[in-house]
Amino acid sequence: MTKTSQYPYSLGFSLGTILLLLLLMVLIFGNVSGALGMIVLSMYGFGLFIFLFMLALLVVKRLIPAIKGDIALGLDEEGISDYIRNVSINWTDIENIGLIRGRSASILQIDLKWESDYGERINIPLRWVKGKDAEIYANVLSFFNTDAGGPGIDE
Repeated sequence: MTKTSQYPYSLGFSLGTILLLLLLMVLIFGNVSGALGMIVLSMYGFGLFIFLFMLALLVVKRLIPAIKGDIALGLDEEGISDYIRNVSINWTDIENIGLIRGRSASILQIDLKWESDYGERINIPLRWVKGKDAEIYANVLSFFNTDAGGPGIDE
């Protein structure tokens, strides 16, 4: 029997991020709308272009996968797969796994036994993953300790 665990994208964090961006743009527009100078309006137009680009990226890369229920993080007997950035790591290649707690979300920090194309340390942000950070971390450690037989606990 194959043991697997999958975590979808977080719809709440995706919507929250988009709403925060929209709020910031409305606030900036409220401040800029009083100024009629060409330089100010062109700077706002450039900022608006960057904002629209970031909004499109968020919708395509985070919101649509969250609505569709796509998997963001997968665990199985072979290893851990970060589908957000298309990184797969075998349990045998991992030296240590830690959790860095942040204000809004935590980061899984994976230390490799060797240097890969991504470096010796790979960070997986859990803000885009649906679920409680501590539970995800405990589940990752469970897979790591069972499948790799390693001590791998770093808190």
